[in-house]
Amino acid sequence: MSKKQMARQHPRRKGNPDLRRKTNQPGVEIPEITKELFELLEPTMFTPLKYLQGTHEKMMRDRVLNLPVMVALVLSIVYRQIAGISEAVRLLEEEGLLWVASLKVSKQAVSKRMMNVPAEIFAILLKGVLEKAAEKGKKLQVGEKWEKIREKFSAVWIADGSTLEQIRKNMKISKEEKSKLGGKIMMVVEAFTQRPVTLWYTENDKSNDKIWCEELAAKLPENGLILVDMGFFSFVWFDLLTEAKKFFLTRFRAGTSYKTKQVLSQGSHYRDEIIIMGNYRSNPCKHPVRLVSVLWGTIWYQYLGLAEKVKKRKKCGLGKYGLKKHR
Repeated sequence: MSKKQMARQHPRRKGNPDLRRKTNQPGVEIPEITKELFELLEPTMFTPLKYLQGTHEKMMRDRVLNLPVMVALVLSIVYRQIAGISEAVRLLEEEGLLWVASLKVSKQAVSKRMMNVPAEIFAILLKGVLEKAAEKGKKLQVGEKWEKIREKFSAVWIADGSTLEQIRKNMKISKEEKSKLGGKIMMVVEAFTQRPVTLWYTENDKSNDKIWCEELAAKLPENGLILVDMGFFSFVWFDLLTEAKKFFLTRFRAGTSYKTKQVLSQGSHYRDEIIIMGNYRSNPCKHPVRLVSVLWGTIWYQYLGLAEKVKKRKKCGLGKYGLKKHR
């Protein structure tokens, strides 16, 4: 049989490459990452979770596959890119994983345990890790060009949302069945260190980023700066941050009506102005905002921020650093 005939009989499968069977070898443990994981996940963090009342009490009792073992398995699968549970079980038996010494368990036992461990247990652990990471992040040095900006704001964060895909089980799926989505997640990180600040999750995969507007505004400290994409573009949210003395930086949405209140400066490659948005709307933006237009190559990029505090050059720099990657 010729290669062309074989190709016709076995056409190339289409689909999301993230959902294809993994064939890669697991990565080796990186000492620096392992050390940081040990610092962020101390054994004392696991102990109180064993005594959760209610439905979790039975699941958290001492056993071979207790919480420290399950956390080590999950973390190793993620950061070492282990292809599946079978490979993780093999590594656990032959080498041990993180703080767990060599341990022999069955794939079936691990699979069953994975299905029973409550997700909220990992949420509690994550909250503790985020608190520790925040304290550690304060001691980290940033590049010299960002020092002045860091000094002017109590915090500089980046927030971005993403729609998740549901985990697909290893079974035959009919061609008519469409892939399912697994909800939406919103991640907030510290701009200069990339360390996570907080995250939110909703099962509604069709929700808009704006559902987290109030939570994000409440979380951001006074005199803090948040960098977001156009998913957060909302007059109400801009006014909320302005009145709370909190700062934002985002891209300007094309087609938004506005009138120029004051031109601060302009040239062949930039324009810096104070504007009032929503001229023809019943609910216009109450407070003026600052619009900076910058020419990169042959394209004009427009960035929107609070009408005070952020200087032109610094605003452009942060836009290049934190927002252009969201295009």
